[in-house]
Amino acid sequence: MIKTSICTQCNKNCVMDIYINKENIDIIGNECDKGLSYIEKIDYENKKVFTTIVRIKGSKNHNVLPVKSSDVIDESLWIECSKALSRIYVGPPVKLGDIICKNILNTGTDILSCRTIERD
Repeated sequence: MIKTSICTQCNKNCVMDIYINKENIDIIGNECDKGLSYIEKIDYENKKVFTTIVRIKGSKNHNVLPVKSSDVIDESLWIECSKALSRIYVGPPVKLGDIICKNILNTGTDILSCRTIERD
């Protein structure tokens, strides 16, 4: 079986090909060791990094802020995560990597800012 996945653990965004046999898994295309641990998590546990947006209040130039989970989250929880984050408003200034929501749905995973937004 062959799968293709894009690793989001570093800035390289490697496109990895995964060949799964009964005895072993071969991964081609990763440029660092973070890709190997990422593939192990998403293939066996059906988890991926969750990305979405949250609303910003008090900024003239931006209406939304892109965010992502600090670790992988089970795909069955994505709808509930979206519902929880739809109630959140963020006020500037926000820096890249700031925690927007800590321990979302008691998963142990934080929601992080993917962009810096200064005050107007």
